Amino acid sequence: MDIEAGNFDAVIDVNLRGTLYMSQAVIPQMRAQKSGSIVCMSSVSAQRGGGIFGGPHYSAAKAGVLGLARAMARELGADNIRVNSITPGLIQTDITGDKLTAEMRADVIKGIPLGRLGDAADVANACLFLSSDLSVYLTGITLDVNGGMLIH
Repeated sequence: MDIEAGNFDAVIDVNLRGTLYMSQAVIPQMRAQKSGSIVCMSSVSAQRGGGIFGGPHYSAAKAGVLGLARAMARELGADNIRVNSITPGLIQTDITGDKLTAEMRADVIKGIPLGRLGDAADVANACLFLSSDLSVYLTGITLDVNGGMLIH
């Protein structure tokens, strides 16, 4: 309840509006070549309605990314442009490393069937798959990259 308008706008601008603007920048070229793949970065927070970090505005922005990606997948499919989303769980980065105590880390890992936090390579590999011809018949999907943290 204490989210200020400026902070809400900043989170929406980076996560949702940034996804739209970046997509709009590449779509004309993809349409011209009649092919392309856009991979949108969402979060497990969008699916859970919150996460360990972030807040309601982050969850809302990342949920918006899922809706935007699905709408773009429908709109751009006729041009052979695929649009998919990735929803990472807790990924070990410099940002999360400083905020995660050893106790928090152990509690989070208890809820991950694969028994570890993800790393940047896990997310990059999922992006590579969705960008490649290995996923040529996938559009409008959400690919969970969370070690089973959110099995649904």
